[in-house]
Amino acid sequence: MTRVFLLLLLLSLAGPADAQEKIWRLGFLTPGADHTAPGSIRGTTLPFLAERGFVEGRNLLFVPAPGEGDLARLPQLAERLIQERVDVIITVGALATRAALKAAPGTPIVLSFAGEDPVKDGFARSLARPGGAVTGIFFRGLESDAKRLELLSQALPAARVFGFVAAPSLEPAREELLARTAAKLRVSIITRMVYGSGDYAAAFDAFHAAGAAGVLIMGTTILAGDAPLFSPLAAERGIATICEWDYMAREGCVLGFGPDLVALRRLTGEYVARIFKGENPGDLPIQQPDRFILAVNLRAAAQLSLPLSPTFLARADEVIE
Repeated sequence: MTRVFLLLLLLSLAGPADAQEKIWRLGFLTPGADHTAPGSIRGTTLPFLAERGFVEGRNLLFVPAPGEGDLARLPQLAERLIQERVDVIITVGALATRAALKAAPGTPIVLSFAGEDPVKDGFARSLARPGGAVTGIFFRGLESDAKRLELLSQALPAARVFGFVAAPSLEPAREELLARTAAKLRVSIITRMVYGSGDYAAAFDAFHAAGAAGVLIMGTTILAGDAPLFSPLAAERGIATICEWDYMAREGCVLGFGPDLVALRRLTGEYVARIFKGENPGDLPIQQPDRFILAVNLRAAAQLSLPLSPTFLARADEVIE
């Protein structure tokens, strides 16, 4: 709140010419954290908006509302954004989107992104023509986790037991899909829920005791910043990990697989800019990613003495030596 106040004060002291320019207010509601790295809203979307003429500190006020892993805070954080009179809210996931819609049904919302189907969740009439206040990006997060389990099994073809680190936002549909995928692969999967960083050690102890050779980290913003925390724990126990994003492989996961995050965050900025310029979110089609990145951390694999096959490595878009 202090940062928002200081920005408002600076904007109020601008010269007469600047004072005539509208100040756009952009909210950001996420169950996770407000990161600054490339691929984050701050690191990619705000610079993109600056390219389009919406510059933080000049005519753009950015109001982040991160839940920091506490899902119960989302309704309160959404109310705070409405008190700040934001013009558009960027949301991450269905829980944040639902909280934003309840707090301000008429405020435009840009999904960045939804892992669940926004049509099935009631946020849009169709992907091609949402018809309401919600538009943005849908990347089928449930199916992506299933694909990551398949990749982990291909990287570890002799393994028969895998672990699954889940966040409190785990949906029954995701759990059921992973169970079906494991059955198809003829492997077993053990789920451990983590409620905070202090839970990782016990989770990986349980995986190690069960003989898990690899662990799938649930695709969610809640866990997206934790690779530096759990990767050493996995390595100490001789367990390979597959994570959601390429940057998580750079931070210690053996594998990272997911959409091109930087491209999606730039697309998020495109949606926001178009809404700022007067377009109706209900007329903007909800898009899906068309490029996925497989990143392989050879350093982490070598630490585990994990021999990845040349065929598997040939599929990688990025190899971290």
